[in-house]
Amino acid sequence: MTELPRQRGTSGGIRRLLTVLGVIELTLGSLSLVAILVLVFHQALQRYLPIDQIAWTGEVARFSLVWLTFSVAGWLVTARGHIALEIVDTIPRPQLVRAVQVFALVIVAATGAGLTIEAWALVTTQGIIKSPVLRLPMSWVYMPVLFGAASTTVRAALAAWDVARHGPWIDPSEVDAETEERAA
Repeated sequence: MTELPRQRGTSGGIRRLLTVLGVIELTLGSLSLVAILVLVFHQALQRYLPIDQIAWTGEVARFSLVWLTFSVAGWLVTARGHIALEIVDTIPRPQLVRAVQVFALVIVAATGAGLTIEAWALVTTQGIIKSPVLRLPMSWVYMPVLFGAASTTVRAALAAWDVARHGPWIDPSEVDAETEERAA
C-alpha cells in the first residue's frame, strides 16, 4: 500500500526509506482521522446527553485536521493521489507530457520548500505560545506540519527527477488496446 507507483529509477535504499516514510505518514494520517472521528462524535454526545463536558475535544479535533492534511501530503505526491491535470497525460507526444509533469512536480517541490521554511519558522518561534485549553506549546502542534511539508518537498523533487530521467508516469490501467498494438 505504501509502495511507490513505479520503481524504475529508485535505488533500493531510497525505495526502502520512502516506504518507511510512507508507513509513518499513513499512520499519522490514520491516527489523525480516527481522532477527528472519535472527538467529533464525543462532542455531539456532550451536546445532547447529560454527560460531563470535556473542553479539549474541539481543540484536538482541529489540530488533528491540520495534522491529517499535512502528514499525508507527501505520500499523495508519490502515489499520484494529489490533484493533477491528467488531461495532459493523454497527449500523444511523450516529450511534452514529460516536460509538463516535470514542471508540475518542480512547482509542487518549490511550494513544499516554501511551506517547509514557514513551518520551521513556526516550530522555532511559537514555543512560547500555548494552546487555549490544553496549554500545549504551539511549536509541538506545528511539528507534524513541518514533517509533512518536508516530505512533500523531497518526494516531489525525487518524482520530478525520476520523470525527467525516465519519462512520464503512465498508469497501466489507462493504456488502451491501440497503444498495446503499436508496441507489439
